[in-house]
Amino acid sequence: MITDPFLALVVEALNLMHPRFAAAQGLEYSPSEAEEPPAARKVRERSFVMEFYHEFRRLWDQAVPVQRGLGHVLIQGDPDAGPRTPDLLFWKLGERGATDERLAAVSFAFVSNPNAVSTDQALLAKFRDSPKSGYSRAVSVVIGRHADIPAGGVMATDGVATIFFDTEKWRVAQ
Repeated sequence: MITDPFLALVVEALNLMHPRFAAAQGLEYSPSEAEEPPAARKVRERSFVMEFYHEFRRLWDQAVPVQRGLGHVLIQGDPDAGPRTPDLLFWKLGERGATDERLAAVSFAFVSNPNAVSTDQALLAKFRDSPKSGYSRAVSVVIGRHADIPAGGVMATDGVATIFFDTEKWRVAQ
């Protein structure tokens, strides 16, 4: 059971996604595609990220983040981030004179794209640990078929919450 309200929100948005839209660019990489440079490999994840964003916005419009005690949550860039950033950066909107707060850095990668998973998790750890622009949460969403998970399990990095989205059941595996 997930107790962190932000992780619960991520899981809810993932479980609401429609496969037609999320899988528009395919759901896995061939072995030859997985050998391409990291920047080129995240093409298939884009439609997945866009569908996630759509479902997150629907939940936001229903005030779900506020109801869960997160306050007003938004997705925006980070002026201190540099050129390489995770897929989505979540902020808590400052209210009553408070400044906006960095809330979470989230990345998406297919299990069939293992170098992207490890690169994303290293980047997420950097964003979580950065003294200048630290995010209190770092979340790696790994997407694929349960049968394709390596024998050692889904890759995990200390301090980075890893969520596995099973494309056969079309749900987060818990």
